[in-house]
Amino acid sequence: MYAVIQTGGKQYRVQPGDVFQVEKLEGDVGSALTFDQVLLLSKPNGETPQIWLGKPSVSGATVKAEIVGQGRGEKIVMVKMKRRKQYRRTQGHRQEYTQLIVTDVDNGSGEKATLSASDKQAKVTSFKTQLKPKGEAFTPKTLGSRKRLAAKAKEAKASPKAATPAEAKPAKKKAAAKK
Repeated sequence: MYAVIQTGGKQYRVQPGDVFQVEKLEGDVGSALTFDQVLLLSKPNGETPQIWLGKPSVSGATVKAEIVGQGRGEKIVMVKMKRRKQYRRTQGHRQEYTQLIVTDVDNGSGEKATLSASDKQAKVTSFKTQLKPKGEAFTPKTLGSRKRLAAKAKEAKASPKAATPAEAKPAKKKAAAKK
């Protein structure tokens, strides 16, 4: 069974087990969300699927999802320029996104398509977020490189370089003036 839901001014076709990305929704990773604006439901039924079409939404139908990740997308740079006027402006923007996994789709009359716990766990573990976290500090990739960086910092603190005057070098000879 699949559904078409509306959130953030956009429409998404989802079914249990789908991992998809929407514009920022409030909530922590692992919290559950319920979408009531279900525009269409379809259930495969042999050759002809059974379809519920909402006007504008299917009454009683819900889609439940769980937050998998929060983060920001790639940076978009906008440039304004007016030729021959010395006017140039640049502005950057990174959109915040929420990534969700659909856990179940309910048509409102008792029929429900649900994602099993083991399938959900497999999807979440295999899923790697492409979103970049907001405001996290940079940490080196391996423990060894962190140890080397800490040792270098400690060494730099322990023995500051003594100020030694530079050796005086003789001035270069100037070329003879041309006549």
